[in-house]
Amino acid sequence: MKRIGVLTSGGDAPGMNAAIRAVVRTCIQNEMSVIGFKRGYNGLLMRSENEHEDFEILTTRSVSDKIHRGGTFLMTARCLDFKEERFQMQAVRNLKMLGVEGLVCIGGDGTYKGAEALNRLGIPTIGIPGTIDNDLAYTDYTIGFDTALNTACECINKVRETSDSHERVSLITVMGRNCGDIALHTAFACGAELFMVPEIPWSIEDIAERVKWGVMRGKRSMIIVFAEGALQSLTSDIPALCKEHPDLKDISVHHISSSQVAMIIEHLSGQETRATVLGYIQRGGSPSAQDRILASRLGARAAELLRDDQGGLAVGIRGNKIIEVPLSEVQNGTHAADTELSQLINVMAVMTKS
Repeated sequence: MKRIGVLTSGGDAPGMNAAIRAVVRTCIQNEMSVIGFKRGYNGLLMRSENEHEDFEILTTRSVSDKIHRGGTFLMTARCLDFKEERFQMQAVRNLKMLGVEGLVCIGGDGTYKGAEALNRLGIPTIGIPGTIDNDLAYTDYTIGFDTALNTACECINKVRETSDSHERVSLITVMGRNCGDIALHTAFACGAELFMVPEIPWSIEDIAERVKWGVMRGKRSMIIVFAEGALQSLTSDIPALCKEHPDLKDISVHHISSSQVAMIIEHLSGQETRATVLGYIQRGGSPSAQDRILASRLGARAAELLRDDQGGLAVGIRGNKIIEVPLSEVQNGTHAADTELSQLINVMAVMTKS
């Protein structure tokens, strides 16, 4: 191939810029040109009045001073229209008009679905895992996960100090959608006493009981890390619980929030409990060294695959080795929580009766 495209789609992740940089510089080293498409798959549809709003030719200078910057300078967005084949066909026509022979798509599962569709329609594509959630089963780590983890740890360290001063429990909600990796790794790294993730069943009654035992063991404060998708694995009967405890009558049983979970824990344990949601701060900031290295390795490999006329693949890392798997297989298997890590958290926290 002589010309390829690159885009970032879906939620942004620290390290995306480093991946784009690696794609561009590897291509130029191999006498290939690169077009950067803006706002994900929206750029391929070229709907803007000014073409410079949709795409630009990328050079070595275009990606200079980018490796340490968070976000994505190509910008990112979701494109619901791209789920329809007629829009996919339009994108193929636009790519061919520009002489683009292959495409690197950086993002998560939704991005990969778009890449797979384009590959099926004759545009060889390579997927690079760019999502803080670390929810792609085929790869050990995704770009942005390590940075998000470090950000969450830094924030929780600060919450721990005020929690200790007020002798209270702090329930901290971290991102991750349906994957509990950020929560699990953050809990372990921060020495959290408890955690709730989508992959492991839990009950509010058990959490409250363990908080009680923590207080009896002399803990002045406690940290509970709560994955944003953790309610999926909640086993408690909330309506019955609220009926049993009149003080919980104001709880919205159909739309439970982390603040309400904290209220229930406080009521059942007798220990003051406050909720904090970290939110989008986890997506921002300069990527960690690990994310910069991972992004650069994956970006370079993606460019090499297209150089060799290979497509329909996603690059990833397993055991520190770069791997490639078919896009159709990226979600084969179930993403499971690290049981060894979850058991170690319980051992280190000493939050049981024994």
